[in-house]
Amino acid sequence: MNLRTAIEQIKDKIVRIDIELKHDEVVQFLKENDLEKTPVLLNVEGKKVAKNFVATRDLLCKYLGIKKEKLAESLAKLDYRSAEVEICNEIPLREKKNFDLFKDLPALKYFKDDGGRYITAGVVIARYVDFDPSKPESFNASIHRMMLIDKRKLVARLVPPRHTYLMWKDAIRRGKDLPIVIAIGVHPLILFASATRVPEGMEFRYASALMKGLKLYKIEDMLTPDAEIILLGRITNEKADEGPFVDITGTYDRVRKEPVIEVDAMFVKDEPIYYSITPASSEHQILMGVPYEPLIYRSVANVCKVKNVIMTPGGRRYFHAVVQIKKETEGDAKNAIIAALAANPSLKGVIVVDEDIDIYSYEDIEYAIATRFQADQDFVIIKGARGSSLDPSAEETTAKWGIDATKKLKNLKDFERVV
Repeated sequence: MNLRTAIEQIKDKIVRIDIELKHDEVVQFLKENDLEKTPVLLNVEGKKVAKNFVATRDLLCKYLGIKKEKLAESLAKLDYRSAEVEICNEIPLREKKNFDLFKDLPALKYFKDDGGRYITAGVVIARYVDFDPSKPESFNASIHRMMLIDKRKLVARLVPPRHTYLMWKDAIRRGKDLPIVIAIGVHPLILFASATRVPEGMEFRYASALMKGLKLYKIEDMLTPDAEIILLGRITNEKADEGPFVDITGTYDRVRKEPVIEVDAMFVKDEPIYYSITPASSEHQILMGVPYEPLIYRSVANVCKVKNVIMTPGGRRYFHAVVQIKKETEGDAKNAIIAALAANPSLKGVIVVDEDIDIYSYEDIEYAIATRFQADQDFVIIKGARGSSLDPSAEETTAKWGIDATKKLKNLKDFERVV
């Protein structure tokens, strides 16, 4: 499966815009036309651009073929370690000679104070230095924002201590550049797998389990999934300013000195479709936040009977979660709070509710808080914990909280809902 397969899968939901937009007009255009969560195919300076294919939980579940209520559970129980990955020799793209990243990519400038034009949906595939390049486990796949700084150079935000950062540091320590492929325009489930926290080298097997099969293609001594555009390059020891850039909070992240990527070759399909993720959008949040739901689900399952988990829209699907449990003993909800916070270091707050609460409805969640929660008994605060660097209110540490909004077992009848 590839991006064009995905277009067929959701063709009845896609809006096609033929008018030509400039690379710095797209975000405002989508906002003005209420298309921020709608899959679109755009014309950006004469090139095809796709957006919002994973902008909602429903879209993600359509690719997976499951109901949204089963998403966390299904992902938590996904057996991916033995998933099959097929290796193909001939890549279905052609090399583009004399390429210029500024001219040949419709990379967008999203907001007026951005540091430049950015690639936001490029899957960065890096190879472990001493591994067998013919094996999927030899590669790490992840998504990084990359700012264009030259016709053949990018600067990428690498977050320590994540895998790509550690691989780059190891390569530099050995006096080498880190070889990478940047795959742009892949199937949405490849994006989702690349954003998911799995053990090193397991992203391709995870993608294969999600997609029920995955083909990878050899390109020199690298492997890549089917993509519309492929950039072959290296992460070097050179550094440059990266940013400003709007992150998931909708606020600007600071400028940092980050590693420079030198792009050595470019490969494209005929009439390639460039894929773009708007920073801080619903799609950005789904890709960053939903992969934590199965981690929380599994962690909570160790301490009580968990029914469902969601990262909430108001918490940018990154900072807050709602956990639904089947409460069997007093204290289950408190244990669920601790387990959820331990599962996701970026999580700041957790609300635990009963089975009768609709966790997709904030009105229902607030009802549970209003009728089942007492602040002096059911509010948990953990001070001085490690949190997310994306939280503008945090300093070196953060305070985390939990709300037990479950019924008291000793007087269940008092909580019975009539209407």
